[in-house]
Order: sequence, then C-alpha cells, then structure tokens
Amino acid sequence: MNMIFDYYKFLSPKLVTLDALLLDPNNPRFAELSENDYIIPESRFDEPKIQAEAFEKMKSDRFNVSELRDTIKALGFLQMDRIVVRPWHCADVTRPRYVVIEGNRRVTALKWLLNLHESGKESFSDEQIRNFTELEVLCLDDEKAPDITSLILPGLRHVSGIKEWGPYQKARAVFLLREKGNSPQESAQCLGLSTREANKLWRSYLALEQMKTDEEFGEFAEPKQYSYFEEIFKKTDIKTWLGWDDNARRFTNVPHLREMYSWMVGGYDDDGEEVSPKLPEAKSIRELALIINDERALAILRSENGTLSSARSKYESDHPEEWVPIIIKATDALKNMTIDQLKGMTPQQVEILEETRSRITGLLLDREKLVY
Repeated sequence: MNMIFDYYKFLSPKLVTLDALLLDPNNPRFAELSENDYIIPESRFDEPKIQAEAFEKMKSDRFNVSELRDTIKALGFLQMDRIVVRPWHCADVTRPRYVVIEGNRRVTALKWLLNLHESGKESFSDEQIRNFTELEVLCLDDEKAPDITSLILPGLRHVSGIKEWGPYQKARAVFLLREKGNSPQESAQCLGLSTREANKLWRSYLALEQMKTDEEFGEFAEPKQYSYFEEIFKKTDIKTWLGWDDNARRFTNVPHLREMYSWMVGGYDDDGEEVSPKLPEAKSIRELALIINDERALAILRSENGTLSSARSKYESDHPEEWVPIIIKATDALKNMTIDQLKGMTPQQVEILEETRSRITGLLLDREKLVY
C-alpha cells in the first residue's frame, strides 16, 4: 500500500463563523480520561448536550485550554496556524456545519471567551469579537481524501509535535492505522514515529484490549492501566513469562496473565475484605522483573500477605551483590581525595567515615574469631 499522499490537494481555505464549528465528541484526546470507550454517532454531533460535554472535557486541566484562552485574550487570535475541519454531513445545506479535525483546543478557547463575554464576565470590543468568531480554516474534502487523513493530520501534529498526545492516544492511533491495512513502517511514518516505537505502542494497546476481554478483570481495563503494559514490553523476562505472541497478537500464558492482572488491580480475600494491588503503580513492573524467574522470591509475592518489597528482599538475600568491586571503588575514591576535600569535609561526611571505619574493624574482628 502506498502511503505517500499529497494531502494539501484535499485541503482548501474557507471562511466560517465560530458557531458553525462542532467540537469532535470522539476526540482521541478523550481516550485518556478513563471513561467508557464509546463512539458517538455522527448524526448526533450537534446536539447541545453532546457539544456541551465535549466543551467541558476540553476545559479540564489535562488540556491546559485556560492558558491558551488567556493568551488569545491578551494577544488576539493569530491565525498563522489554521484550524482544520471537515464538513458535517448531517447538516442542513442552508446552514453548513463543520467538525473540527485539528484545533479543538483553539476552538474551545474561542468559545470559552465568547461565553465569558455573553455572561458579562468579560467585555470585548466588536473588533475582538470578530477576531474570535470570523475564522479562515482549512476544510478537508473527506469524500475524496484517503479515509485515514482525519487521523493522520492531527496525529502528525500531536504525536510528535505541539501539545503531544499521551502514550495511550499514540498507541490507539497506531492501532487504527494498522487495522486499516497499513504496514508497521507506514503506520509509524504517518505519525512521525520510529517503527520500533510504533510497534511497542501497538503491542501495549493490544495487551490492554486483551485485558478488556477477561471475564474477571475486564472491567478494570481502563486507559490508565496502559502504562503497565508499556513497562511489561520493556522487560523481556516478563514479556516471555506472560507468553507474548506477535502473530496471535496476545499473551498466551493465561494463568500467568490472570495472576498479573490480580497484582495490578487487587481484589478481595475470602472474608470479603479489599486487598490492595501488589503492583500499585506501573513502575512496580521494573522491580517485578528482578524476581520473575526466581521461584523462591516469586512464592513470597504469591503468598496471601506477600508484597513486592518482601519478595525483593528474599531475592536479594539469596543473591547477595558482589561486594569486592564496590569496596575497591570506594577505596580508589578515598585515595584520590585532595587536601582541600579533606579540609572541607562536613561533620556528616566525617561521621560517615567514622562509621565505615568502625564497621570494617568489626567485620575483621568477627572474621578473626571465626577463622582462628
């Protein structure tokens, strides 16, 4: 499949008013708000409640629209980088409407300023109001353009550019492109990513989708869990332990996988008491990777009251770190200390040296007792 398209051929400038622009209620940005992943039908885009909900979502702290609003208020709306829209095909031909493809933050900021003016909380001149509401946009001819254009245009801007998308949003974009039949390389190129990075995103997205199908843990498979799978694919031992299969597009070791889910989300014991997750955050996967192939440490984690820290302690006691290189390195550091460093030592640093001397003396005495 040839992914080289001249997208500019499908874009044309158009003068529109702000009230003709519809925020996209299926905006990929909303995917990380931990809400149900449902798709709103195109025919309902203009319903006041749906638009109001999209407006409120865009105003949340996650998207920093308030900063953009204040910048526009101070400097005016500078249309150097034009908003991209497509026709809303359910509109009355006498009153065309357009769905925002790229520029939902800017449109939200403009609508917000207009609302403040209409409620009397702000007062703008007629010239400012015209600047906020009479816009030159780029309109996509989506009937002629390739059907992935509306994904690629914002993707190029947000995956690797302005107001970068989060990992889950990137992963979802890669997944959708590959589902359209694009190769891993083509999907990555569309979004300005390396093929390796795009493949990691794709696998992590598939892993979260697999969790959604689990009878017991599917209800916990929200976008916020995505980061766990990102960490899993960074750790070869855990990926292998779970039996990842690229061809099957899933983890194949189901017993291990369901065990992983339980560690991620917690649950309830036999008495109905809530049990905290044994992996309370995504970065816990990094510690898990240290013990995943050690049966003794893993048994500690699997026990009823087992924790990751206790399992790691067991692992470290069974695999003591080689101490000689550390002592040699410390000795070299002491040898290289200058006179100025010795004179400038703080009381705390002197205390550390005294404690080290005491500990070494004690160890030598203990050894003498054991040997002789």
